[in-house]
Amino acid sequence: MKTIISIGDFIDIYFKIRSLGSNKFLSRLIPSSNKKRITKAWNAACGNSQSNWWAVPHIQSRWNFLITGDGNTDYSAYIIEKYLKEKNNIKLLSPGCGTGSKELKFAEFDNFKSIEAFDISSERIKVAKKNAESLGLKNIRYKIADVQSFKFEKDYYDIIVFDSFLHHIKNIDDILIKVYDSLRGDGILVINEYVGPNRFQWSKEQLDISNTALGKIPHLFRKRADSNKIKRKNYRPGLLRMIISDPSEAVNSENILQKIRMKFKVLEEKPYGGNILHLTLKDISHNFIIESDECKKLLDALFKIEDEFLQRIKESDFIFGIYSKHTFNQL
Repeated sequence: MKTIISIGDFIDIYFKIRSLGSNKFLSRLIPSSNKKRITKAWNAACGNSQSNWWAVPHIQSRWNFLITGDGNTDYSAYIIEKYLKEKNNIKLLSPGCGTGSKELKFAEFDNFKSIEAFDISSERIKVAKKNAESLGLKNIRYKIADVQSFKFEKDYYDIIVFDSFLHHIKNIDDILIKVYDSLRGDGILVINEYVGPNRFQWSKEQLDISNTALGKIPHLFRKRADSNKIKRKNYRPGLLRMIISDPSEAVNSENILQKIRMKFKVLEEKPYGGNILHLTLKDISHNFIIESDECKKLLDALFKIEDEFLQRIKESDFIFGIYSKHTFNQL
């Protein structure tokens, strides 16, 4: 059952107004094109990385272990070692690069000739360029663009990376055709993506378990960002608010894997959960950024709850995958 409007929407609106101020919040509601609303949403989100659950170091270590087998090795190093170690003059493309952090990790390796990255958010590209310049990196090129209008050169890239971006694409088939044609014959497609329910329409069981998990967290660690208010419950977001705030968010996420598997050969897929953590840590992740024994203990307890849930349902909301081209070119 889909949720059109939820209590959680009103709670989120209340805290958004407190954080942004009423005038700035209301300016976001002015009617505009989908592209303008998406751009506005991502420009506004720039600089808030520490409030995101995926920024928590102990969670990053968990994901590294589930993806690469080593908590200290991220997926960029894993890909280089397993697939690109013997290659030189590698050309990489990263659509929807955000502030460019993953591209900087790839650039640490000297076998890349060029790393191209683009994003619809001018603010995020500004940050990405500044970070690359501060490190003296010359083989990274960031630009403002959207995936629909970007020109994918034919038979050109050795690797194309979608990191937390493909779930913002409605017409997945169209993009995958461009990606397929743009990859070289031995090229690889890499995804690190949310592949759960469209528009975050989580199941009742998922909500119930995440609320049980939330209740086990002490109030000290449940304080909302920029507030002393305690988070008390997780809600399924309303479709109306999601479409108004960011029309691209999880617009066709639940079909990503099916579409990719139809077009590409699966080399590997690593599910790494997020089903419970995503909901439970929303708006309170900042409390876990600074590593401490207590933080790790609380997170380990959440990991156990999530692992038990994943073992039962056999479906992960987040997937890391690597794919190669089929010998045919038909969707």
